[in-house]
Amino acid sequence: MPRFLRTWSFRLTLLYAGLFAVSVILLFGVIYWSALDYAAQDEADENNVEFHAIVDEAELAGYAQLPRILENHLQQRAGTPAAYLLEDTQFRKLAGNIDALPVRDGAFAIKPVFDGKKRLLSAHFYRMPDGNYLLIGQDSPPLKAMKALVARAFGVSAAATLILALIGGAIVSTSVLGRVEAVARTSREIIAGNLSQRVPVRGSDDEFDHLAASVNGMLDRIEDLMRNMRQVSNDIAHDLRTPLTRLRQRLEQALRHNHSVEQMQATLGASIGQVDSILETFGALLRIAQIEAGQGSDAHTLFDLSATLTRIADDFSPAAEDRGQTLMANLSQGLIIDGDRELIVQMIVNLLENAMRHSPSGATVHLIADSDDTGVTITVLDNGPGIPAEERDKVLRPFYRLESSRTTDGSGLGLSLVAAIAKRHNAQLALSDNNPGLRVTVRFPVPPTA
Repeated sequence: MPRFLRTWSFRLTLLYAGLFAVSVILLFGVIYWSALDYAAQDEADENNVEFHAIVDEAELAGYAQLPRILENHLQQRAGTPAAYLLEDTQFRKLAGNIDALPVRDGAFAIKPVFDGKKRLLSAHFYRMPDGNYLLIGQDSPPLKAMKALVARAFGVSAAATLILALIGGAIVSTSVLGRVEAVARTSREIIAGNLSQRVPVRGSDDEFDHLAASVNGMLDRIEDLMRNMRQVSNDIAHDLRTPLTRLRQRLEQALRHNHSVEQMQATLGASIGQVDSILETFGALLRIAQIEAGQGSDAHTLFDLSATLTRIADDFSPAAEDRGQTLMANLSQGLIIDGDRELIVQMIVNLLENAMRHSPSGATVHLIADSDDTGVTITVLDNGPGIPAEERDKVLRPFYRLESSRTTDGSGLGLSLVAAIAKRHNAQLALSDNNPGLRVTVRFPVPPTA
């Protein structure tokens, strides 16, 4: 069996074709029986007209002339199947071209023989004024032709409808199967490891194109996550291998060469510091994962950002002075945002630490916050070395560092954590040139209420 015959779309087409065929049959039945009623009534009217014509002639010529009158009518309708029968009250034939019949009430069908063939006629018995009975039966070829035409037209239409439905179902099913097969083929190639494959989009803007666009967007996200995961895995291997190697060397040297308690304590203290640094790196990774997964703290409330930033600036000013730097805060009052206060504080702290770490002695770090009708903007400026334009998107990835040798302190997770917190709050994060130095801008949307 061809595959398209087993598809759901073809089965649905068959279902609709069957329902349509039933509808056509019901419509045909209504129209056909209506045509039969119309034909029967028309034939009855013709019989009534013929009966009144015969009665009128009999009243003029006398009822004794009925046999001659019937003979005249038969001659006038020569070549047309017509039956006339005049019977007395004892049902004995007095005149006519068919054998005697029992009198019946109303219209009925008879099959007299004409030219050696039986013909179906519509007949009716009438009571004559003189007490006798007159049967008039006749055939109406136009009405029979009309009924045959109706039946033939509906038969041909029903057959054509079913054939077209089957052809249409095959075409639709084949087309749908082709689109589904494209998705299945792409999925198989992705399962095989080719993450760059995408579902083809025809540009017809139909539901399949919408589905393909959604699937491709999901695949883009998966590919990006896989790429980041590989990058993070490589970066973890590089960043943790060095401190673990140093830790092992220090402990090995202490085991071989250090003999005094003071030397052992100093070595163990330095080793604990390196272990703390490694644990801090893992803690930062876990924190980023929790934020990106929407876990952890979810205390989204309206809070006074101005007061929060003022306290952060006061806390960082002494640290900046110790490094020979200046922290300048230009904060608008009454700034209200909707978010997780703990995460936003951590984001600002990371930005200030990053700016101070990468700025030389004598540098000035600015913390600015203001608002307009579209939202609240926080900006951190420094006049350090800055970040090249082609590297600004990369530094938001975990473990990415401009210094490929990785000899300076740090894990390369600070800006990654900032990016995760900004994304959690639907905030726009942008890195730009401060000429010299780096400008980091975080723009929060307007809170629902203020």
